[in-house]
Amino acid sequence: MLTKICTTCKVEKSSDYFHKAKKEKDGLQYRCIDCGKKYHADRYINQKEKISGQIRAYRASNKDKLNEAGKVWREKNKGKVKQYQRTTNLRRNFGISIEEYEKMSLAQNNACAICLSPETLMHKSKGQVARLAVDHCHESGKIRKLLCAKCNRALGLFNDNPNVMESAAKYIRAHND
Repeated sequence: MLTKICTTCKVEKSSDYFHKAKKEKDGLQYRCIDCGKKYHADRYINQKEKISGQIRAYRASNKDKLNEAGKVWREKNKGKVKQYQRTTNLRRNFGISIEEYEKMSLAQNNACAICLSPETLMHKSKGQVARLAVDHCHESGKIRKLLCAKCNRALGLFNDNPNVMESAAKYIRAHND
């Protein structure tokens, strides 16, 4: 097994602890991975404004190239993009992870908390059944349960007002022939 001494920490380590570097004689960077991470983190902190400016300038001058590369990557990695969007949406909008969502869904037997039916809404573009919606209080932000699209929409149309919902239920019972 090939070993190398890191020029920063002076410790002899296996070649697995070094990134590849074509320009170096042995094909490995002169800093081990841990020292490289520390160096770059310190450098970023010490030169944050300068580095941010360089990044902005690079992005501005290579906008088309970066956009095209992004499109190609997203096209090749549709599954990753979909998972990232779902995870980001749950975290940003409701403060929960995909694991917490799945746990809630299993606890409800993958069914709506109101009508006790599975979701039936089909995504037109995807051709698959939508996920249950995360119901939450719009005032406090507290998550309640998972609902199907119809029940979630109904609560929204009733402005989450229990008095109006009870009045609607009485109306349906009184006029149900």
